[in-house]
Amino acid sequence: MGQDGKPSTTINSLLEQISMQTDLIDKLGLTPIFPKSKSSIPMSLERIPAGPAFATKDDLDTTVDLNEYLIHNPISSFMARVDSESMLGAGLEIDDPIIIDRSIEAVHQDIVVALIDNKDSTIKRLMITAKMSKSEIKEIFGDEDYPLPKVWLKAENPAFQHIIPDDSQTVVVWGVVTFNLKRMCYRS
Repeated sequence: MGQDGKPSTTINSLLEQISMQTDLIDKLGLTPIFPKSKSSIPMSLERIPAGPAFATKDDLDTTVDLNEYLIHNPISSFMARVDSESMLGAGLEIDDPIIIDRSIEAVHQDIVVALIDNKDSTIKRLMITAKMSKSEIKEIFGDEDYPLPKVWLKAENPAFQHIIPDDSQTVVVWGVVTFNLKRMCYRS
């Protein structure tokens, strides 16, 4: 509570943000994450190389709670499914379930969920032009002096165009993709 028993402006601001977030969650078809159970699974102490075969020692000395491992901030974390092939090069395929965390500040080269003109959502790699070298720009566009805005979104599939906003467009990062929960085995 604020002064004189009135609601605090901070609380009101937080409630407004929650209301806006709820509207956006509905609009984007996202699923909030609510940990319902605490289930731990054993974790091997050894790393497993993806190269030549090796002998295992069966060192299982600890457990991992997947809720704690995957979800750092439950209030601001959501699940969604990928609905495009524009990020295939980053390992994101259609229908892959991903975890998005809104509390993480996006930095150069993070994979993010962004809103274009506050209506169209997309998953792309956040590119901050000031953090890029001339050779990196040349590798992507073929010209090291290619005119770029301060922030743009990179597709990770050559069949898709990057999103390079013009002066009339807005790009707002809505959250950072923290995990891809790709299924590797389709047996029950």
